[in-house]
Amino acid sequence: MEHRTRTVAQNEQCTVQQCTCGMLHVSVGAVTVRMRPAAAGQLRDALAAALQKIEADDPSRGAPRVTSRGDDLPS
Repeated sequence: MEHRTRTVAQNEQCTVQQCTCGMLHVSVGAVTVRMRPAAAGQLRDALAAALQKIEADDPSRGAPRVTSRGDDLPS
């Protein structure tokens, strides 16, 4: 079987491709994780729960963001 992928979703941060074998290829930056659609659904649920908890703990923060380049850290 020849494996071919098609892009099913994409934004500035990630790309999701579906293979003809049914597997998903989820790429974030230089990292690609190959997973079954059911595992991707569980990953989605875990990320949503984590982001909700972060926002509930500190509504002003929302999603965590890196604002420092590290040059303000002690040497």
